[in-house]
Amino acid sequence: MTILAAVIVLVTLIVMTTGRQPAVLALICALVVAGLAGIATPAQLFSGLSNGGVITIAAMLVIAKGVLHTGVITRVTYRLLAGVHSAGQVLLRLIPPVGVVSALINTTPIVAMLIPATKELEQQSGVPARGVLLPIAHATTLAGSATLIGTSSNLLIAGLAAPAGVDLKMFSFVPIAVPVALVGWLVLLIAAPLMLRGRAAQTERKLDWRAEIPVAAGANAVGRTAAVLGVRATPEFELVEIQRWGDIVGPDGTVKADDVLVYRATESGVRMLWGSPRFGHADQALYMVSIANDEAASIRDLEESEDVQVVAAQSTKRLRDTAALPGEMCLVTTSSVTVLADHPLVGLWQQVAGKAPQTAKTWIALAILVGVVTTAALNMAPIELIAVAGATLMVLTGVLTPRAAVRALNWNILAIIAGSIGLGVIVVNSGLGEHISSAILKLSTGSTVLVMLVIAVVTTVLTNVVTNAAAAAILTPVALTVAGATGLDPILLLTLIGTCISFTFLNPFSHQSNLMVMKPGGYSIGTFVRFGIPLTVISVASAFGVAWLMSR
Repeated sequence: MTILAAVIVLVTLIVMTTGRQPAVLALICALVVAGLAGIATPAQLFSGLSNGGVITIAAMLVIAKGVLHTGVITRVTYRLLAGVHSAGQVLLRLIPPVGVVSALINTTPIVAMLIPATKELEQQSGVPARGVLLPIAHATTLAGSATLIGTSSNLLIAGLAAPAGVDLKMFSFVPIAVPVALVGWLVLLIAAPLMLRGRAAQTERKLDWRAEIPVAAGANAVGRTAAVLGVRATPEFELVEIQRWGDIVGPDGTVKADDVLVYRATESGVRMLWGSPRFGHADQALYMVSIANDEAASIRDLEESEDVQVVAAQSTKRLRDTAALPGEMCLVTTSSVTVLADHPLVGLWQQVAGKAPQTAKTWIALAILVGVVTTAALNMAPIELIAVAGATLMVLTGVLTPRAAVRALNWNILAIIAGSIGLGVIVVNSGLGEHISSAILKLSTGSTVLVMLVIAVVTTVLTNVVTNAAAAAILTPVALTVAGATGLDPILLLTLIGTCISFTFLNPFSHQSNLMVMKPGGYSIGTFVRFGIPLTVISVASAFGVAWLMSR
């Protein structure tokens, strides 16, 4: 039975590493084969579907979506990046606050929001995104391991350790993870400017779109100038004038409620303006529309349907003077695509941007996040109940719609985590975990110091070849067995594993954030290896050193 379990686990890990088949499919096949072989019962193999860690991860995805939906990350990022002129300055300003946020919510959406910000910075200030994106991605994964809710692997470790009587709390990972993160950040600040040099991409863009952006009452832009807001001019757009109740105000004037800001822009520039949290846009998506009929109408006639608002058109004229000719392209917003389907002027349409940020709900979303973190830190209730309550409040308070909350759930990630728990069950029930534990003890010759070193190295290697969820599922029961055999504190070993699982620096496929920045930053696999080796070595040494000091 142990040999069969070893074959199942090994084949599963190889398939997940090569990426030739989806990780979810590999895990499901492993669970089915193990069930048919009698290694574990179906209830045990699929226990991940009801695991508290998986439930907490799902709820935290909703909470993160609610916070990011307010655009608060975008606004803070712009203020932090104002006046920077080098990649080193960007990293020095971004890494600490981004790290703090990464310890509280999922890192992937944070990186997703920073990608357009760094690309815009590249256009405005000439700071190459290549020198910023990869260090930021690594900084978020380092910081994410500092708390129970900062990364899915920590929640998974806690969920697997709970039945053994090991209780990991909100800040149990801090003693090892925080010192390691600080050392890692220092390495990033020193190494990135030296190893990730590059030039900002220089491309000439044609500002052939006219955008007319209304400013809602209570919008973030009211009472400020476009230059202060960072929406005056970039290579993607340029403010031409401000229309105010029939009067024209210069582009340097102070913005007031109900103003219309007129821009010359590229198509991507219009999408950037729509995604800005400055204007108080409606909670609606942006659509590219192609005009179908020649009815001697103007682009503004699309607004005969009250649920359609024209945002921009490929024209140099005012939108009300731009003819709605067949094939003419324009960008509109509406709460329902049904309106576009029934509109006589519309031929084809396609969504090109998600819903605009809703700044009015910022403090509500932040209050919910702080409440979840505080309540969990005080251990006032089970973490899964606290997280689900926070996710529910995001919907009840109107920060997210029920549909948006459901869309926030990444079912692929949740399925991988649930399947990885089943993989851990195979390791435990078959006795394979005891054999791995014995091998670690034999390799370390009984020395507790070498035990910690071997665990740190094995965790780092495994997390770079498979998902961090699989690494956590396999190594958590092993760590509990090793702790029982050596007398080491199980929480010490588990927090060491949780910290080292974040060292996904060598392989772009080992963490979703790595894949996200690979193309925008122009990185190759070789870039990850060259930049990741010194960071990995120093991080492992730091984690081992801190764990050794704590064990004395």
